[in-house]
Amino acid sequence: MSRHDLQEAILEAAQYLLIREGYGSLTMRRIAQRAGCSVGSLYLYFDSKEGLLFALMDRAQERLAERFFDPQIQAIDDPRERLQALARAYVDFGLTYPESYEILFMLHPRELASYPEERLQRAYRLLDPIVEAIEDYVRRHDLEMPDIRVAAVSFWSALHGIVSLLLAGRLARLRLEVDHEALIEHAIRQAIGGLCRLMRRKDNREA
Repeated sequence: MSRHDLQEAILEAAQYLLIREGYGSLTMRRIAQRAGCSVGSLYLYFDSKEGLLFALMDRAQERLAERFFDPQIQAIDDPRERLQALARAYVDFGLTYPESYEILFMLHPRELASYPEERLQRAYRLLDPIVEAIEDYVRRHDLEMPDIRVAAVSFWSALHGIVSLLLAGRLARLRLEVDHEALIEHAIRQAIGGLCRLMRRKDNREA
């Protein structure tokens, strides 16, 4: 096994145990056993389970950033269409990498209390493409919006809700069987519509 493959195997093993058993139950020995390597080999890559958790956080951020900063999305000139593409990219990230999604957005804050501040700031900046698309839309249409970053967080929370429901299988448990693709598209349109209702023309009429 190459160094890269072994490192990936270690990360996958740590992620599997973290999601299913929690950070408190995570040990370097159990991670090594699941990854199929010795504890000594594991320490060549990561000096602690905290370091492993931070590496998983970094990887999750990188996976979302790859989608958000995709040149094809960034090249979309119309800000509303770009916002729609960003929303779709976010949902696709969550459904493609459910464990990375859970680590990035659903891990208990106490488990990230010592996550370095500069890396935490990088995570916050993942919201920037959404903020920029909203700002672009407001500027181009000569509109006003009280707090664009709050609006962006509200928009994100709507997307987070639909991803969380789908990942948890809540709809099936509640016997709310609907076409997931149609549900996602409807949720995105509704979230964008909610943003537009917060915007006002300079004469104070709704956009």
